[in-house]
Amino acid sequence: MKAILIQEDIKLVESRLKKFEEETGCELLLVVANAADPYPAASLRFGLISGFLISLIFSYYFEFHTALLWPVSMFLIILVMIWVGHFQWAKRLALSSWEIQRECDEKAVEFFHSLGTTKVTHKVTAMIMVATLERQLEVRVDETLKAKISQQDLDELVSVMIKHFSKGNMASGLIESISVLQQKILTSFGGRVSDTNPGELHDTIQFITV
Repeated sequence: MKAILIQEDIKLVESRLKKFEEETGCELLLVVANAADPYPAASLRFGLISGFLISLIFSYYFEFHTALLWPVSMFLIILVMIWVGHFQWAKRLALSSWEIQRECDEKAVEFFHSLGTTKVTHKVTAMIMVATLERQLEVRVDETLKAKISQQDLDELVSVMIKHFSKGNMASGLIESISVLQQKILTSFGGRVSDTNPGELHDTIQFITV
């Protein structure tokens, strides 16, 4: 999964992350997950729908002399397509927007608490999560930051990342969004948000396979 960022890009992003934490007094968690969920139902849906359609097309061009061959062939085709449905490109085709949003929201909350806020003492934490299968971006902040930074501000970070990600440059998107978040924090709080020196979390991108 690290292939989406070359080593030089990872170093640039992590360097910017350390600078952000030093200048804001805020911990920032960067998470790149292969997916927010395994979506077993999506693989099944893909297999059933595509298998049924392929069977219909197949039956249009070929005639079975034995009636039993039709359900048997359909069953075998569906099994094969369920297996194909485990590939990311196929699984993505079977996902609905509401399903993606729900799972990404839940996974972002889980990561934010398990990897971030529960591991720091001063409780000033922000998180940027990228879910590559869903091509979804999530930004979370704790209560201290939420008091001064609006949802519109967080949505702006997502817009910044989307602009760069659509051009295939994840590193630039992350770096610019970190810069925008830093400026918003320094402006809203009139300087560092905490006197505590950050560094309780890993100053590296967390690559996670779900």
